[in-house]
Amino acid sequence: MTQILVVDDSRLSRRMIVDALQQTGHDITEAVNGAVALESFRQNRPDCIVSNLLMPVMDGHEMLRQIRAIDSAVPVIIASADIQQSSRAQCEELGISGFLTKPIQAEALLECVEAILIQTAGVETHGTE
Repeated sequence: MTQILVVDDSRLSRRMIVDALQQTGHDITEAVNGAVALESFRQNRPDCIVSNLLMPVMDGHEMLRQIRAIDSAVPVIIASADIQQSSRAQCEELGISGFLTKPIQAEALLECVEAILIQTAGVETHGTE
């Protein structure tokens, strides 16, 4: 079973994402901000992360930086209402696997997660450029 870490300070957003992913058989861990997510990541090493950007305590950008320092290959999907090109570019520089704009459509979320998991399952290691 695939382990996915869902990070969002909005309980409603988290619930929608979690419900959609659980219906397809994924095992979900939830975090309310980047700091909680980082601790969970260190303990559980999920197969994929779905995260918001704008959160209290530790935002998604900082969480992503710290996760990349630990693991440069774990797939991270950003799900955010922040549609500024600069925010997205910063995320892409940190190696995100996908970007979904809120409000998230369950079908788009599932398609993105499944495509990334299929892609990463077929790749043993990620090359560096």
